[in-house]
Amino acid sequence: MLQSLQDHGELAGDWARVLSPSYRPAYEEMVAEMARRGIDCAGRPPLWAWLGPDTRDDRVALTAELLLNPESEEDYGRYVVLDLDAPEEFVVLSSYGRWNDYLEAVFLGDGPPRMDWSIGQDELDEQAQARVQACLPRVAGSWVMSIRPLRPSSLDEPEDAGSGLTR
Repeated sequence: MLQSLQDHGELAGDWARVLSPSYRPAYEEMVAEMARRGIDCAGRPPLWAWLGPDTRDDRVALTAELLLNPESEEDYGRYVVLDLDAPEEFVVLSSYGRWNDYLEAVFLGDGPPRMDWSIGQDELDEQAQARVQACLPRVAGSWVMSIRPLRPSSLDEPEDAGSGLTR
């Protein structure tokens, strides 16, 4: 996908690259919420980022490791961290915890799932910003402030990782 950024000046989602087909209904709901807020995904799945300044304190790398589960140097070599400055009009923020509750309802079929799009004040403080996800219809090359490799994180000794989305 990084090649797409270099070749076309943007990154965009692709349904064929979604981790699991079972995620599609939830992703389609995110696309619908983005449309309700006036953001057009052009028929593609959204891209996820993490809100916050580039703290370089390893929160994004740790989150990426938990979600992507790289196990080898080769696996890590497939991923990069992008530091972005995306215009607010292209960003939908939501609670990562509520999103996971919604995913669970979709997967387990516990009644009709409904996403709660609210974000609590406690989720917005700087130490808890990993609790807020940012969804984008695409990433324009002009929004990219820096690109660096994903490195293994350490809870004891933070690596030179970074954060995802700056505002």
